[in-house]
Amino acid sequence: MSLKDRLADFAGALTSATMAPDEYAVPEYQNYESNKADLTDLWSQIRPQIKRDVQQANLIDDQLQEMFSFFDRGEKNKGRKLAWAIYNSDVEKLR
Repeated sequence: MSLKDRLADFAGALTSATMAPDEYAVPEYQNYESNKADLTDLWSQIRPQIKRDVQQANLIDDQLQEMFSFFDRGEKNKGRKLAWAIYNSDVEKLR
């Protein structure tokens, strides 16, 4: 899978995170744990390929951990805002 495809999948997983941790449309199919695993897996594949936008990638590293911490502490509004902030940072354009 190309970096472009992985970034598109990552962006999609971020939009799903805006429903975390408890408002997924079909929780039997997708839930917080599966969404978190998808985001973590995709980012672990994407991160080593980022060569030009290293500073933004470093910021996303921190933001993802903070987002997961918010969700794990039950602060879903803060976690959702951070998911949108990451998404709106044009993650699909990372290089």
